Amino acid sequence: MRTRVTDLFIYKWRYPLGYLLITALLITTLAVATLSTPGGLRAGEMEATVKSASLSVEVMEPSMVVNLPYHILQRTGFMLFGVSTFTIKLPSIILGLLTIIGIFFLIRVWFRRNVAILTTILVATSTQFLFLIQDGTAGVMFSFVAVWLLLSGTFITRNFMFDTFWKVVVGALLATALYIPLGIYLVITVIVTAALHPHIRYSFKHIARLRLVLAASLGAASITPLIYACIVNPTTLLTLLGINLGVGFSFMEHATAMWRAFCDFPTPSTGYLLTPLYSLGVVVLMTIGLYQVWRQRHTARSYFVLILGIGLMPFLFIDPTQVTSVFPLATLLMAYGISTLIKNWYKLFPRNPYARIGGLVPLTIIILGMVYSGVVRYTHSYTYNPQVLSHYSSDLRLLDGTLNKIGTGPSITLVTSQHEFAFYNVVAHYDKRFGATVAITPPTSSTHIWTRAAQSGKKVNTTLTTIVTDGRAIASDRFYIYKTPQK
Repeated sequence: MRTRVTDLFIYKWRYPLGYLLITALLITTLAVATLSTPGGLRAGEMEATVKSASLSVEVMEPSMVVNLPYHILQRTGFMLFGVSTFTIKLPSIILGLLTIIGIFFLIRVWFRRNVAILTTILVATSTQFLFLIQDGTAGVMFSFVAVWLLLSGTFITRNFMFDTFWKVVVGALLATALYIPLGIYLVITVIVTAALHPHIRYSFKHIARLRLVLAASLGAASITPLIYACIVNPTTLLTLLGINLGVGFSFMEHATAMWRAFCDFPTPSTGYLLTPLYSLGVVVLMTIGLYQVWRQRHTARSYFVLILGIGLMPFLFIDPTQVTSVFPLATLLMAYGISTLIKNWYKLFPRNPYARIGGLVPLTIIILGMVYSGVVRYTHSYTYNPQVLSHYSSDLRLLDGTLNKIGTGPSITLVTSQHEFAFYNVVAHYDKRFGATVAITPPTSSTHIWTRAAQSGKKVNTTLTTIVTDGRAIASDRFYIYKTPQK
């Protein structure tokens, strides 16, 4: 009896094997992106740490409401586990993991399972996702809210189980989006899509009035701090709208920044964010997806993609520092592109299963090539590119190792420069092994550690015992340990 394609082990178990591959890739990317590469903190992460630690119910500054949900989550982590490189990045790890899970289920609902598996593998290993999941700032919040808002809305329109629960989730996510820069455009996109598309409009018309009133009341209550902050300081509203007054506006500079973010493939990266954001192969795939979105512009999902893109791109041009917000849009375009390639191949051989399966081999090789190039580009750039690594500091890890070596002897003071003090004072607040002071204030402890930036300060009756270094070729001396002679 002739063996059929459907009898093959790989064919029968292709989807479980795909799920296993996704799980393995997630574990690997989490380990690579969070534990070893780049293995340090950039200035933005330190600023986010100080902001999270300064949250207070008694004193609520208007600027604190920007990305407030993220900072609450980060502050909770500090209270539970202290301040370290890992706990600073922990909220992004959690939200990034939930984002990629949401992406898989969203693509699975919108497309076939094979598209969901290939898209999730490609997205989970992209340099953009690897950056977002390890960056201890609120940059991942936009992608998290966008993906789960779209997934929850899809469940509602398709009468998925736990209908009431998903309506509550949508309401909570809409309120959360208002606290995020550019998040208001997610809210506008949902409202415009619901108003323009007949099926979604029909679904919303049949929601009970009482539930709508209750949801609106809860939503209004949840954004009360936001409304107050915007009234007290209108600059907060501009920040949430994506208008950063501190960046300024230069057409040529911003056009160049956008070109580098998406199209400048020959030029090596020099900033903390690798550019271009996506490889040439992924950009081609996204272009195919954009063409397919335009062809299917009558569908609800195409409505959302087009409206979000039209509303988002101009503000990314105004403030290129928010360019990571394009991640959910790029993910959907990748899914459209992969789906288009598979469908067109199937159309060539509608009745030949061997040809259909054989056609997936080169497509799989292309996807795996993109996966390999994305991971290698990320690891090599954040390991060997000195211009990129210059934006990151491993001082917090070095300090922790140094404190472990010193042990629990006499009191220890960390002497910092003025601009470093806020961050290290937060670390010292949760780590009782040392205290922090600025270089202009003489330390009173018997052991004090001076940072490199504070090293030029005055030292009285002390003896230099140790210089702590890292692996840099330049400015590798990070800490100086001094001892006060015992009387």
